[in-house]
This record gives sequence, structure tokens and C-alpha cells, in this order.
Amino acid sequence: MGMALGIVADQLKIPPMTDRALPPVLVLISDGQPTDDFAGGLQALMNEPWGRKAVRIAIAIGEDADQEVLKKFIANPELKPLQANSPESLTKYIRWVSTAVLKSASSPASQSAAAAASGINVPIPVVPDSGGSSADDVW
Repeated sequence: MGMALGIVADQLKIPPMTDRALPPVLVLISDGQPTDDFAGGLQALMNEPWGRKAVRIAIAIGEDADQEVLKKFIANPELKPLQANSPESLTKYIRWVSTAVLKSASSPASQSAAAAASGINVPIPVVPDSGGSSADDVW
């Protein structure tokens, strides 16, 4: 996880990113249990202007996922990691992030006063219901 965050940080440097780009959307899908230097990778990401401005969303895989690590990635007390306990809920969250969140980040409304007042640079759309727990939950 730390190495992956470091690679993302390298891609968010100016250049190759321009200083007038739309905020990137970063999605971390994980059990929240890094096997390498997570803190160093996260610091490298946050050292980049686009790393700090990025919309960061985390999807926790499994009920035993370490929520604290994922919250550190998000770095926004108003947002919490999404919980995916089945392939269906994971698919729903990935679809939501790749449509609703990207659309919000790409719209001029993302620079609204309401978003600035809340401390986020992009208003996050309403998260879809995960469908709750059922006998089909596998993680």
C-alpha cells in the first residue's frame, strides 16, 4: 500500500499533472492492513499539491478491515470508509465512484462555496445503500 501511494504521488507531480487540472479522484480498495511503509507512502502523497487536493475515498474489504488506516487515507472526518462485505456491494461502490464522484469532481459546481466551507474541494454525492448484510455476504 505504501509503495502504491508513492507511485501515485509521483504521477501527481507537476508535471506530469498541470497546475490547472481537475482534482483527481483516488480510490483505495483494501482490507486496511498494509504490508509495507503506509505512513511514508501517505506522506509522499500528501506532500504533493494534487495529493492534498485529491478526492480520496476508501472501500473497506471485509468486516475485519482496519478502518483507522483507511480513515487516515481519506483524511476527512466527514467521510468514512465504505464497507464492502460482498462482491455485489464492492461492485456497487466501484460503479458509484466511477460515475457519481467523477461527475461531481469534473463539474464546475465542485468549486462551490458550500464545498469550500465544509473543508472539501468537491461535494461528495450521496453514497448508495450497500444493501445491508445478508446470507450472501462473503467477506
